[in-house]
Amino acid sequence: MRVPRSLTLASTGVFHKMWRAHNREFVFAHDSEKHYYLNALFHSYSDHFKNCIHVHGFCLMGNHTHEVGRLIPQVNGGLKTAVKALGDWMRNAHSRFGMGYNIRHNRQGKVAYDRPKTPEIKDEYEVLKTMFYCDANPVRAGIVAHPGNYKHSSYSFYAYGKKTSYTGHLRPPRGYLSLGKTAEHRRRRYRQLCDLYLRQEGLIVDVPDEEGVEGVASPLDFEHMLYGLRIRGQPLRS
Repeated sequence: MRVPRSLTLASTGVFHKMWRAHNREFVFAHDSEKHYYLNALFHSYSDHFKNCIHVHGFCLMGNHTHEVGRLIPQVNGGLKTAVKALGDWMRNAHSRFGMGYNIRHNRQGKVAYDRPKTPEIKDEYEVLKTMFYCDANPVRAGIVAHPGNYKHSSYSFYAYGKKTSYTGHLRPPRGYLSLGKTAEHRRRRYRQLCDLYLRQEGLIVDVPDEEGVEGVASPLDFEHMLYGLRIRGQPLRS
């Protein structure tokens, strides 16, 4: 039995969305299909949906996608309205991509395995950890040696400020904004933290000197550095 999102996202409203292709088919194997998906996702992201949902980040793999975002219920009719907007947006985007994919490949039937999973993220620290998890996916898969070499994620937007027609829709989470007072400081700290996360996961061995953090001696320092951040502003759910 499916649990309604109004219950699973009731605590914070922050979600890690995962959408997998039917039978784990590599529907996103080619760059062009990744662009078709992002076009469908953000062309469907109307002002109504932007008022109810903030998108923080994304990463597209060969047979699944990741997106991190949050509901904004406090100014848009409450949690029920925001949850409905999330469902409507996903249906619109996925239907647009699925129909186009079938036409392009002369096929019929399901493109997605099931409705997207949207587990809740509990706090701002976990938002950053989830974004690092998504950034690390192409490294885990052996596609690239580092997230900075992967074109189909939001890593380069947060790490280097690189803008595309897709990243222009992103809203940085409060955890990211707490990384520094200037854009360059935030980007450098994001790169440092992501590299430490990769080390902790055993995905890279060394952090380059120019990105290093003074006093960092082991991957466990990722946890100390992350949870040492002071996130100012309102609580996660006001």
